[in-house]
Amino acid sequence: MKHIIPFKSFQEALEAFDNGGKFFNLFSHAHDGVVSPAELGKVAGAANDKQAMILFLIMSISQLDNRSRERVLARLDTQLFDLYEKYRPVHMSLDQMAEHGKAGISTTLLGTPKKISTSTEFGGTILVPVVVGAVTSFTMVPIVTSYEVYELSSEDSDSVVLIAHQKDRDPLPERKLRIGGMLTALNHSEDQPEQVFLEVQYYMEED
Repeated sequence: MKHIIPFKSFQEALEAFDNGGKFFNLFSHAHDGVVSPAELGKVAGAANDKQAMILFLIMSISQLDNRSRERVLARLDTQLFDLYEKYRPVHMSLDQMAEHGKAGISTTLLGTPKKISTSTEFGGTILVPVVVGAVTSFTMVPIVTSYEVYELSSEDSDSVVLIAHQKDRDPLPERKLRIGGMLTALNHSEDQPEQVFLEVQYYMEED
């Protein structure tokens, strides 16, 4: 999970994105006017996660005017633009997530998080992979064993949705935030329909 400070100008965004990538990225060059996946992955802190790097891109340029955003997108190389087309997130209201959220969707939400108890009173479970030799299986474990869990609410909605981040990350500030991540399956019990929570990857402070 990473705190994003959004760019204030096209030039600031391009300076950050057009960085040459890691030293072993032989086909990426700093300040050549073209942004590659390696370069975006470097600044996003998600070199191996295509969905996360596109989420970072969209959130970090969200406060630019339309023309400046278009100029940034025009600098993406062909491979990166294809990733943008494939993985760009949708913004959802809390009502939309509560009613239509499906696991696997990359999205952003606007609201105020409030940490909830990590006691066994919260019975949500998640599937985690277990690898034994060359065989991978899945087992159900309580979400609170791996995640800090929050309720996200908004003054514009009566809905309250669940968001969570890995326990080794800093806590989310409990004020109005724009939060981006991947909707992930959550089951309260075997006899209840599948629900989802937002696995937080990035957040921005909102006025």
